[in-house]
Amino acid sequence: MRRLGLMVLLAAGCIHGAPRQDDRAIRAIGQQESWAQQAVSTRPSRAELDAVRSGDFNAVGRARTAFRRLLQAIDRGTWIRNTSSQLMVDDPDPRLAASFDRAGQLRFEAIQAADELSSALAQAKGGLSIGDLQPGFEAIRKAQASEDRIARLPPRPGGLRLAPAPLPVPRPFIASAARLVSANPELTRELDRLPPSDAAQIRARLADIDRGKE
Repeated sequence: MRRLGLMVLLAAGCIHGAPRQDDRAIRAIGQQESWAQQAVSTRPSRAELDAVRSGDFNAVGRARTAFRRLLQAIDRGTWIRNTSSQLMVDDPDPRLAASFDRAGQLRFEAIQAADELSSALAQAKGGLSIGDLQPGFEAIRKAQASEDRIARLPPRPGGLRLAPAPLPVPRPFIASAARLVSANPELTRELDRLPPSDAAQIRARLADIDRGKE
């Protein structure tokens, strides 16, 4: 049953043609980690973020591409941690534990970079939409659900437990969405397309922004 559960997890992950054996899964984990690291390593610099905020057309275009890659990196980190934790039930390969730990830090960095980039894009005219942020909110939701599941896993041999990886606080993308709606009030109705908890936090932050303007 565990093997079947792993195959379902692989099939539902962010890669296609998931491997059917542990050694192939380890190679797939390495590839996912490499792609995620590339996205984080090529995050826009401070100067590029300033160009985005100023509305530079080319900078905004590059930033939007980088933002999508960072969101994929968040999902890749979650996939790696889910898959590694499943494989470690039956396989003591130390590479799995190392990948599990690295994925938590890599995902944290990807979330921070994506949140920072969304903030810059929200300040550029036409740089960001609520629809662009939806995959980000979904990636955060999946990451939190994954860590909640990991926290409930039974101890490994020797009594060791896998440690959940923290996610950045405050909740990413909330401030960017609120800034976007504040500058474009017609987008308020778009919040209804988001999960209620995210929409509520955005509206609360929006109220703070409006009070600040007053």
